[in-house]
Amino acid sequence: MKKLVPFLILAIVLLGLFHPNGILVTVHQNIWSIDLVSWLQADPGKISQVSVPSKTPHSAVLLARQAIREEQLEVAQQILVPLLTYQDRAVQGTYAELLYAQGQKTEAFRIWENLNETIILERAANKAIEQGDSQFLLAANQSLYRLDPEKYTSSLAFTLKSQGQLSEAEDLLLLSRSDYPNSDYASDWLRYLADIYVAETDWQKAEQIYRQAIMENSSDGRAWRNLGLLYTSQLKMPEKAIECFQKMISLSPGETYGYSLLAQAYEKTGDIEKALQTYQDLLLVSPCDSSALEAVERLTNLENSTP
Repeated sequence: MKKLVPFLILAIVLLGLFHPNGILVTVHQNIWSIDLVSWLQADPGKISQVSVPSKTPHSAVLLARQAIREEQLEVAQQILVPLLTYQDRAVQGTYAELLYAQGQKTEAFRIWENLNETIILERAANKAIEQGDSQFLLAANQSLYRLDPEKYTSSLAFTLKSQGQLSEAEDLLLLSRSDYPNSDYASDWLRYLADIYVAETDWQKAEQIYRQAIMENSSDGRAWRNLGLLYTSQLKMPEKAIECFQKMISLSPGETYGYSLLAQAYEKTGDIEKALQTYQDLLLVSPCDSSALEAVERLTNLENSTP
């Protein structure tokens, strides 16, 4: 143990050399941080009575974060506002947390965007989805898009579409297709584009774009599904939908939805035998599927009653 002491002392000295205020401030700040944790564990309700060491913004950040966790937002603001002149990343990030907690989410997103905090912005977007907050969901996705247009085009386009901004979503997808023609997301953008044309009731254009998406990525089960739904629901061409749902099943044989869609397509073409067989195939995947059990009983009775 005695042999380690010189190395520990050397480590502390070196740490002090790299700290802007020297070794004494480093030691003082670390001792203060340890004392703070112990004190708050013993009496967590008295955070407003803590005094912050001078010239140690990171100590203040620790205290401000604790105040935010305890929802003492005025205390956190009093601590952080004087530190904003430091332009320190930890200070700025904690101030963004405070703004978010105060409901000033757009301002918080702007700071996180400047700090390139994509993970925090993704969490904020997910939280907005949970809360049904369309305004801040859009703002979070716009920040993410500005940081990485290729990666976040899909999220922003989907958000725009869900909020009825169809032309804006279309323009965004076409722009990314132009800017990133070799992107791994390129076929997804086509599928989203076709979804927009469905929402705009432009069935023929939607069919064309779904087909183009499938040509670029024949393993896109969602494109096959959406094209099949277009044929059955809007274009009233269930015979064409059969191919789509068959492909969907071949890509994901363990998922029941494709079997249901295929069976319904067979029914619409009047092929009761194949519809019944497809529902029976579904029951092999999910034996307790109540809808499939009811369909098998219904179609069996229909077959037996047919002369």
